[in-house]
Amino acid sequence: MHIFGTLPPDAQFTLQTLLTRIAGMEVHRRAPARSSVPHPQSTDLELAIQPHLESLDFQHHVRLHHPRTGEGFEYDFFRARDGIALEVMGYRADDEVYKDILKFHVHPETRIGVVLVPRYKWISSRRTDTNYAATLKALAFADHYMNVEALVAVAYDWEAGEVEGAWGLVVVG
Repeated sequence: MHIFGTLPPDAQFTLQTLLTRIAGMEVHRRAPARSSVPHPQSTDLELAIQPHLESLDFQHHVRLHHPRTGEGFEYDFFRARDGIALEVMGYRADDEVYKDILKFHVHPETRIGVVLVPRYKWISSRRTDTNYAATLKALAFADHYMNVEALVAVAYDWEAGEVEGAWGLVVVG
């Protein structure tokens, strides 16, 4: 877990509790793989961790509106009582992370923005550190202008499970 800003102790406890619960959990890919990398998609991970987040009082797919334009957007998960927003990123995190970071900034009740991001990006069956490195770079830039107390990056990876099509979630750091 990489933290930019100041993460209040209660929020840190909540995130540590979540990471402890989901580390090693088995996740299945629901749709057939379109490439040679058969890892679960971000939506598969989102649905797998949903019960754990809901047990910690997070709501799933919270619909919000931009304060100036009224344009709709949503968080994957949000806990209103302390303003923690969590976005589950997929294999294109290096391209998509900026959009999610900006959501944290425009919602006035968000105090802490968390991105769960795949450590590696797979291109032509080769892995690169692009996703996590790009996320850390984006959060470092955003930390200087954001309207939140903390931004948090949590990297994840996959290891093959014992059952075909099952993948063990590895929480990195």
